[in-house]
Amino acid sequence: MLKTLRSAAICAVIMAGAAQAQSFSRQNFDIPVYPLSDRTFEVIENDGAGGGQMWCAAAKYAREVLGQGRGNLYLARARGPSQSVSGRRGVIFSLDPVPQSFSSVSLSVRRAGQTASIGLANAVCPRGASRLRISVGG
Repeated sequence: MLKTLRSAAICAVIMAGAAQAQSFSRQNFDIPVYPLSDRTFEVIENDGAGGGQMWCAAAKYAREVLGQGRGNLYLARARGPSQSVSGRRGVIFSLDPVPQSFSSVSLSVRRAGQTASIGLANAVCPRGASRLRISVGG
């Protein structure tokens, strides 16, 4: 009997830890995107999204809204105060080259000038059609 209670207690602790870890591992993202011009737009940080999700949102916007299936995305302005939404943080992307453009194997939003193909940025999107949704503002 004592052995069964001990096993049940251990299972409860393990399950509680797994549930807690799951709550910090977000799988779905809703990310607002605001057009700034016909080829430049701001992706707003939302739902705990990191750099990969922000590049993914930029690729989705380029493909689905701007009709650009090929070409490059350029990080025109690194993560900082939003130009579109007061009190929020955002990243500005462009379809046009920006000064001091560079490529990297990792997709970060911390340094302006980074570039990646729309295809590469799309490849980092979470699996599943509805895992990352963009909403167009402005």
